[in-house]
Amino acid sequence: MLAAAAAELQRIETRFCSRKAGSLTNEINQAAGTGVYTELDEEAQSLLRFVDALWTQSKHVFDPTTRILQDCYDSNGRLRATDEQLRGMLKLVGWGRLEVTDEGARLAQKGMLIDLNACICPYAVDSVRKTLLRHGAEHALVELDRDVATIGKQVDGANWLVGSRFPRGSRTAIARLKLNGKGYAIRGDYERAVTIDGERYGRALSPIDGQPIPGLLSVAVIADNCLTACSAASVARLKTEPAALKWLDSLGLPWLAVDRELNCHGPLAPTG
Repeated sequence: MLAAAAAELQRIETRFCSRKAGSLTNEINQAAGTGVYTELDEEAQSLLRFVDALWTQSKHVFDPTTRILQDCYDSNGRLRATDEQLRGMLKLVGWGRLEVTDEGARLAQKGMLIDLNACICPYAVDSVRKTLLRHGAEHALVELDRDVATIGKQVDGANWLVGSRFPRGSRTAIARLKLNGKGYAIRGDYERAVTIDGERYGRALSPIDGQPIPGLLSVAVIADNCLTACSAASVARLKTEPAALKWLDSLGLPWLAVDRELNCHGPLAPTG
């Protein structure tokens, strides 16, 4: 059972991870601007449709081609590129410039690249969970970085729990979130926020101007599967704070968000 789960995880990583030489993502990136299509099977088409849906729901702010903009910033989130260099990089940004046809997928311009890892992780978590279920698993927790899915409860009947640090106060407080038979995803990280002119910003970059987006610093969501949780958290983090909070409320899912003033919001927010 565990061997099958590990094999499925390795398959997805090898197939789609941008850090893996020979992956589908790297094939598309290396062929950018050449006019050559990279063939897509049904699984790849489905993944690209999912990404395209996030792009649409976020009003084109969720954009995997912004990966190239990260090179304009240092490890502390400070802009190290000149305005001219940033404008040059922005010419290589635009998910809408990924052409997908029956022949496959291709990027319009040399130098463009896509990074699908933020979507591949929850997809892999859900796929491993399905593999375990097919092999009869009744108790399991699958975790990849900030993406989690569970099967049932723990063997002794205890709840599966994930922890979230509380951003205010002198002591470390934890919001312990019950996660039995559900998926969980968190996007953003308030602990790695960037301060510019006295205001906090997350690490998400706008595909319009390449600047940090003034939205929620982090969003965590619980849903029936990890991909659904990822969708909600990803889109919410790229909206303005009032719009994001209203949108999250409309979904009817348990969620926790941290705004730019380090205030917690949502049904999962710690109290007291």
